Amino acid sequence: MALAAVGVALGALLGACQATVPVAPAVPAVGATPAGPFVDDARPLFDGCVPLPDSATSRTYRCGGLAVWLHEQPGLSEAQAVESGRARVHARLGPVLTEARGALPLAGQPHPSLRFEQCSGANGGGPCEVGGYVTAVTPSAGHVRQLGCVVRDNVRAGLGRCLELFAYLATRGNPEGDVLSPSSLITPPRLPWRLLFMPEGCELADSTTRAGRIRCAASTFSWSVFEPVQPGAAQVERWRDRSVEELRDALPGAGPVEMRDCYVEGLATRCLRFTAPAPGGDVQVWAGGVDRKGWGLFAACSLPASVSFPFPTACNGVFAPR
Repeated sequence: MALAAVGVALGALLGACQATVPVAPAVPAVGATPAGPFVDDARPLFDGCVPLPDSATSRTYRCGGLAVWLHEQPGLSEAQAVESGRARVHARLGPVLTEARGALPLAGQPHPSLRFEQCSGANGGGPCEVGGYVTAVTPSAGHVRQLGCVVRDNVRAGLGRCLELFAYLATRGNPEGDVLSPSSLITPPRLPWRLLFMPEGCELADSTTRAGRIRCAASTFSWSVFEPVQPGAAQVERWRDRSVEELRDALPGAGPVEMRDCYVEGLATRCLRFTAPAPGGDVQVWAGGVDRKGWGLFAACSLPASVSFPFPTACNGVFAPR
């Protein structure tokens, strides 16, 4: 019943706001990679990477066992941006890391960097299961860009891939082509086929033609879309699975993933569900992907672990159990 009410509210909103939808930026919605839309010069390098909505000023990409991000941080120095990235790494991996400060040559100049590892054995002398870098560059005056990378599979080779991706991100920025700035938020947020509802008191953390995130006090809804979808379910499932890997890695202490029958945008599919600890109490995360008339959709909804259905209003009726 509650989900039906959400649908009615969304229909009313669509009728009221359809004429005021802003024109989308001139960024191609079609991408040639198996995972998502990237601009031409980024496609060979980011082929196989899955974009995840983060915020209006940052974006994360999951590339197999590697996660790379860029965060536009005007107003900070490069050193301050590296410290901000270090805090992000500690929130993800914990403080027990081997760290080494240095400089990385990016865009023709050295920039402050932090290399980190998490290794097993006494005093961290065993094999390293996780490694990565944080650095920062200044592509234009007063414009500092934080770059970070975390590798979990084949750390040595992964670190080399981090540097290849950094070389692109340092000079060209977001490989999807969207400008990462609060001023570029598209409101109201929308999927290609309908507008989305913003509950009162929630924050529109990200909103572009292809991705977005709505944050509320007790729930979060995020989505990404791409076109065209390749025939068969493998592409959408891989996008879903890699996105869930990144979500779990970003939530320390996350539990095992369960497969559940569900509906996503009214289409029967299989969702992934897991729980994770959070400051306000454990949360449950649902994630699913579908092919909707040639559009690939990945969506995730988080809510308190103690809450049963229906899903929160912020999740816009995208998910339903079956």
